[in-house]
Amino acid sequence: MLNEENYPMSYKEFQKRVIELFLEDYSDETLQIMMDRVDEELKNDPNYIHGFYGHACWVYDNPQLYGENCKKVFEDNFLRQTPVANLRMLIG
Repeated sequence: MLNEENYPMSYKEFQKRVIELFLEDYSDETLQIMMDRVDEELKNDPNYIHGFYGHACWVYDNPQLYGENCKKVFEDNFLRQTPVANLRMLIG
C-alpha cells in the first residue's frame, strides 16, 4: 500500500486532476456527455486511474531509473502524456 503522504498528490487529488485535464478541451455542448462517460468508465473499472497513480508514484520514487524528470511526474504536462491521453483513447 502506498503512503500518499510521500507524494505531491493523494490518489483523490490525482484522479480529480486527471479528469479535469481530460475535460478541459470539451465545449459546454459535449462537457456533460464526456463527464457521464468518465463516470460510467470509472464505475465499470474503478481502478483504471489508480493504476496510473501507482505508476506515477513508482516513477517519482526512482530517480536512478527516470532521472531528474521523475519529480515532475505529477505536473500537468506529464499527466496529459499518459493518464489523460489513455483516458482520451478509451473514452473518446
